Amino acid sequence: MMDPFVHVHKGTVLQESLPGLSDTLVVLTPTDLQKKLLERISENVFEKVHLVSLISAHPSQVAEREVFSDHKSMLEELKMSPETGVKTQFVFELFRLSKARDERVLIFSEYNDPLNFLMKQLVSHFSWEGAKQVFEAKVLLASTKACCEGINLVRASRVVLLDVSWNPSVERQAISHPYRLGQKKFCYVYHLIMSGTMEIEKYHRQTKKDRLSELVFSSLDGHKYDTFEISNDKILEAMVNHKKLNSIFEKVLHQLKESNVFENFSFVSLGN
Repeated sequence: MMDPFVHVHKGTVLQESLPGLSDTLVVLTPTDLQKKLLERISENVFEKVHLVSLISAHPSQVAEREVFSDHKSMLEELKMSPETGVKTQFVFELFRLSKARDERVLIFSEYNDPLNFLMKQLVSHFSWEGAKQVFEAKVLLASTKACCEGINLVRASRVVLLDVSWNPSVERQAISHPYRLGQKKFCYVYHLIMSGTMEIEKYHRQTKKDRLSELVFSSLDGHKYDTFEISNDKILEAMVNHKKLNSIFEKVLHQLKESNVFENFSFVSLGN
């Protein structure tokens, strides 16, 4: 009924012209400290969404919050320890491996706090070579809200979405910065979600919106995303098989078999 009146761009030009795109949901297991902090968050939805995003990236980001005042000194001491935050740990290792392969990384978040924190940490850990500061332009950190225009960032081939947006079109716009005409490399996208948090529910809402949009503008029924083998992504495979990192990855398929939350999607198992 809508076909005569609505023109829908389905990305066929990009699919035919570009090397390809992998969009992977990565479910990470929170550390014991992150679990402890999450338990103290109030039920206020708007405050909860923000605090979950901060804690999941790195627990030291809530050191100044009154509700965690009794842990302030301890959280401040952990600022220079990336391993205490599973998303920070993931980003650090991804950046290190991408830099070695001469690939550039885009990191998006809805909030400025995680981006500012990550930038300081990345500069501190990767930019010093003896007494000389050397920080090559291998990573760009940007807000999904402020960086929503059609900017060409085709030099990058890795995209990290630190948190989940209520609006799926915002994330699609972020992905489209590198995945557009002019891109010469295969693009890899990582949606980072911390298990046991409301990020799971946000992603559920997001998939429902995508599904409704698909039903309105497409005659296809029962469409599912193609399964992507982890062995096709050498960097992600190296991270999952790394002894020090293996424990942060949730056993995705096992979790999803017991839930209908992501019934329209296929996933990569990142656990043993």
